[in-house]
Amino acid sequence: MKETSALAWSFDWSRGLHSISQKHGRGPRLHWFVLLSVLLGSASSVCGQVPVGHERRTLQEQWFLRGRSSPGQPGAARRYRAYLQKMRMRAARGARAKKSGDDAFPSSSVVWSPLGPAPLASDASGVGEYDYGWVSGRATAVAIDPADPTGNTVYIGGAYGGVWKSTNATQAVGQNSSSVTWTALTDNQVTLAVGAIAIQPGNNNANNSVILVGTGETNSSADSYYGLGILRSANAGGTWALISSDTTGTRSFAGMGFSKIAFSSNPSRLNVVVAATAGASEGIIEGLANPLTANLGLYYSGDGGNTWRYGKVSDGSTATAPGSVSSVVYDAVANSGLGQFFAGSLSRFLLVSRWRPDVDAIA
Repeated sequence: MKETSALAWSFDWSRGLHSISQKHGRGPRLHWFVLLSVLLGSASSVCGQVPVGHERRTLQEQWFLRGRSSPGQPGAARRYRAYLQKMRMRAARGARAKKSGDDAFPSSSVVWSPLGPAPLASDASGVGEYDYGWVSGRATAVAIDPADPTGNTVYIGGAYGGVWKSTNATQAVGQNSSSVTWTALTDNQVTLAVGAIAIQPGNNNANNSVILVGTGETNSSADSYYGLGILRSANAGGTWALISSDTTGTRSFAGMGFSKIAFSSNPSRLNVVVAATAGASEGIIEGLANPLTANLGLYYSGDGGNTWRYGKVSDGSTATAPGSVSSVVYDAVANSGLGQFFAGSLSRFLLVSRWRPDVDAIA
């Protein structure tokens, strides 16, 4: 990847402190005093100067995490470990109940009536103070399966609602009702936070579609929850495998989110795919994004998303960190018709791939 242009970004301190003071109900002067005391004191002990740029942002994030983490593993990691233990206990309990014939344990014959997906009332105050009508939450990703010529097979992801699939998405939709039906695909996966969905092209059977789901929302909302990696399905969402890091195992995907995933449409390189990653608010707050920014950027795969490598970014001959990347697309007509990836970085503006699908192999 190479950088074609740069755009400087800075943090608006006054706005950040104003939002913090409103959230906690305290005056902005106290936060100014506490935050500046921490930052100035830490900086002066090192070089006697006020930190700027990346150093100042790092100190601010460290201050924000104080009091939000415990010694050893971060709270998010402990929660994930507890979740895995709960699932193992649930499976063991079910196996024991089935073996003993215990009727008290819910069986497959129990019938549940779904309450959704359906819109919900948005007014949390109960008195119309924040009434935006009926809402359904944030939909963070949509992908139409090209293997279905009718366009009926559609996948949609929610900010923290998992992945849903419809096979009759082109049916008529009315104001009060819809004949379109949706099926949840990832309720039993390690996370329901979804940031991106991509479907591999070149397939003619919608039942065998390769689906990639980048977990973790990157929309910078206060409740944008982090992901734990990439979910990959080779059977149209029937089963899933979690890819939690790059091939080296040194760059964990936990704590961040995936903003976009793009496949190559070059007939000779359909297995090539690039994923854009960015920070997730809750991953920073809970301390799972560790290190905070070093693992952010672009990752690429040459085997249809089974394994991933970190994409190096350079400004000329100088290596640089891309930080959060907001999007990536594949242009089939670029590079003299050979195809090329383009990505947008929040700190570097535009990134263009050097990789040439006609001569360069991705192992």
